Amino acid sequence: MLTANILQYLGHLQDVDYLAEIVTSVTLSELYDTINILLQSKDNETVSLTCLFVTDLVLFGREHSDCRDFIAQYPQSSVVRTLEQLVFSTNHFTCKQAIYTLGKTCSYNSVDILNQAFTQLRDTDPLVLPRLVGEIGWLGTKNFWGLLDSMVSSQVYATRWAVIEVLREFNSQDTRVEDELLQQKSRYVEQLRQDFTIHVRSEAEYEYQLLKFRSEGSELSRAARRKKRKDLERQYKPKLCFAYASSAFANYLYTRKVKQYSISELEAFIAGINQV
Repeated sequence: MLTANILQYLGHLQDVDYLAEIVTSVTLSELYDTINILLQSKDNETVSLTCLFVTDLVLFGREHSDCRDFIAQYPQSSVVRTLEQLVFSTNHFTCKQAIYTLGKTCSYNSVDILNQAFTQLRDTDPLVLPRLVGEIGWLGTKNFWGLLDSMVSSQVYATRWAVIEVLREFNSQDTRVEDELLQQKSRYVEQLRQDFTIHVRSEAEYEYQLLKFRSEGSELSRAARRKKRKDLERQYKPKLCFAYASSAFANYLYTRKVKQYSISELEAFIAGINQV
């Protein structure tokens, strides 16, 4: 019954009373054990639904007194340790889901583990890098730009290409912080504009033009800005962006029930898209 209720949470999204009912139906030890078993399932959907339950219990359970003990103990719980182990899973989908869950549940103590995962995944699973580096940045790592430097220097072009997607994740309302971000983004984009792979070079050029537009277009009227943006898209937006290639390949793996891939398989798939 407990397992079924956890997996059926999707039908009760953000229903705090439903979450509280599950938490109070068993001891915390039993709940942790059940979650851990589900997280270690070989079925992608089971892992995904369980991660959704854990994430929302931590985020929304604060609104219910019956969930507070779970939330208080969660950072040091076996559930976090299981998620940290799954970050190193050879299953691309499980790995990505575990990374997302650790980030969204603010598992600050997991930063070192995520950094270790970066070293392992940088040139073996570039599709997961925007999520991984994004969550590491969200959790407040001190070496964020060092991770991007490492990606830019990779021999795997998909890893270098992923840098552009990472940069799009980060913005700030603080003017000083945003200025620093713009400088850093410009530095990476400028470097990638010279990349010897056309996919990387084309999207970097497009991103360069967008950054230039954002920094210089503030004095334009709304209508003029709209027109300028459309002109930029028409002139510079590449036919194949990292986000599309990543999504298409993940869907290719999922529909064929394949859980891991090689760089050569990824590159061959991207080459096939380019020929369509």
